[in-house]
Amino acid sequence: MLAAVTGLVTGCSPAGSPAAPAPSASEHLGGQPTPDVTGVAVGGALTEASDPSFEGMALAGLGAEPSVLAADGSQATVAELRDGDRVEVWLAPEARCAESAPVQCDVLTVRVTEAAAVPSPTATETPAP
Repeated sequence: MLAAVTGLVTGCSPAGSPAAPAPSASEHLGGQPTPDVTGVAVGGALTEASDPSFEGMALAGLGAEPSVLAADGSQATVAELRDGDRVEVWLAPEARCAESAPVQCDVLTVRVTEAAAVPSPTATETPAP
């Protein structure tokens, strides 16, 4: 809850004030040492979920945009996740999940543990005249 309040307060600072320091890893992860579920991001959803009940869950979650940590530790967004990124997902401490298919939950943090391979550019064939 503290991390959520901190995020809200940080966004309300007056224009021109110094940026707040980035939250610690502990704040990002809701104080939990282990994720609630792991899997692979595809199209903004969780696939290959370690718990099948989370298969297909939208990583944007039900509430506010979750905190996203890229593989290099930098801040990112759900939209910046690439298909094939291996991720760990923490749900909000008082997470509510809608019993739907796929399940919809309050996602607190998504951490990329292994970035998807970037496809190498391929030479395009020149059509014959």
